[in-house]
Amino acid sequence: AVQAYQACAEAIPAICAVAAPFRDVDCHRMASLYYASKRGHQAVLVEECALRARHGFDVRWLDSEAVADEYGIRAPGAILSALAARIDPYRLTYRLLMRLHTRGCGVYDRTVLDTLTPTPRGVTATTLGGARIRARHVVLATGYAGQRWLKPSVARNRSSYAFITDPIHPDLLGPLRETMAWESARPYLYLRSTGDHRLLIGGEDDAIDLPARRDRRVESKTGKLLKKTAKLFPHLPLQPAFSWGGTFAETHDGLPFFGPHPQWGPRVLFAMAYGGNGITYSMIGAGLLRAQIERRRHPLSTLFGFDRLG
Repeated sequence: AVQAYQACAEAIPAICAVAAPFRDVDCHRMASLYYASKRGHQAVLVEECALRARHGFDVRWLDSEAVADEYGIRAPGAILSALAARIDPYRLTYRLLMRLHTRGCGVYDRTVLDTLTPTPRGVTATTLGGARIRARHVVLATGYAGQRWLKPSVARNRSSYAFITDPIHPDLLGPLRETMAWESARPYLYLRSTGDHRLLIGGEDDAIDLPARRDRRVESKTGKLLKKTAKLFPHLPLQPAFSWGGTFAETHDGLPFFGPHPQWGPRVLFAMAYGGNGITYSMIGAGLLRAQIERRRHPLSTLFGFDRLG
């Protein structure tokens, strides 16, 4: 667990470095507040804070008075971490793809991959339209759809819900301009600000994995998230602008999978940044997969590989 935490800590400045050339991806360093939802959760968070500090992470414990004074949240206590960041993942992905395109790489959206045929020297991929692509390696970075290529599946799909508010005056946001917050309860609430002073609020995960049923729950889930947030911050004008639900995958140990799977051999590599830290895991996975393609050892290949399934 410590190794995974340290890798995520290193990934945050690495992501910021990748985003630095782009002006409109809303990359901004922040702090992170993880607060105890109930008094019974306090002891576990105190222990976690001490463990993080012991391993060199920049954290401090806030008691109930400090949480109230600094953030206006009524909670038994919280871990305040100095290392966090926000980013617009859609814009960053788009900008990266455009940069690849200008450098001569082909980008083909709305193209469905139908079959893969690996050999000792490469992989032949066939699309639904009948096009054949030959490559030395194939990386399947297809999000939650990646599980369709594996039997049995390696994660459990769930649903998560979110909404974003209309812009809120920065003075009203106060410390939330620079700090994201989330709670210890399950289902949980999380929130963070955006560069245009909105609040992105989410959580209320459930075990539903049927799009139609999930979509029918978006309105009621938004109401629950809105009610929880209004209770925390009664002074904020929380007007939802957009709300949505989407798939969220959980692995048995909360860690992602990067690398080859025995079912497909060494030429087909999977990028499955599952487990709740998708953006930071993706940054880690990029380096890990590159090392494997270049036949270099990587210190996380065992921790984040399929071999741990036993």
